[in-house]
Amino acid sequence: MNKLNTGYEQHTTKTKISHLLYVDDLKLIAESEEGIQKQIQTVKTFSDDIHMELGLDKCAKIAFKRGKLTHSQNLVIDINREIQEELEQGKTYKEGEGIEHQQIKERLKEECNRRLRMILKSELNARNKITAIGALAVPVLRYSFGTINWRIEDIKKLTVKPERY
Repeated sequence: MNKLNTGYEQHTTKTKISHLLYVDDLKLIAESEEGIQKQIQTVKTFSDDIHMELGLDKCAKIAFKRGKLTHSQNLVIDINREIQEELEQGKTYKEGEGIEHQQIKERLKEECNRRLRMILKSELNARNKITAIGALAVPVLRYSFGTINWRIEDIKKLTVKPERY
């Protein structure tokens, strides 16, 4: 996936992110529909090679242009299959249905803070602490975006320094 060079570049770190993978869930990220189509074909090829079937009933797509939600073309898997369903703004990913969002948010915040405390108490130098935060603490929350109902107020509260540090 990384070799395709189709991800979205974060402006602050200049890091290109093309996908988020956790256990059996894959989120593809690209700057264009052509890029996402290349990624899908790579996933399909790999899946075919290991005889794994894509769960298209759980697939959905969402597209933004200049920060605004837009409609996109269907994403073609092969001649008979495509991803048609679009997530609507404010809606969550299908696995988010039936989830106790508030309870999950609390557990995610606790785990993120636990990892953050562990990193900050370590003997790492400042640069390595920042790297560790980005690699170990932030992904706990980032993976849940699009699945859990995070409101702007919730995210702003995350940036406030807890009293325990």
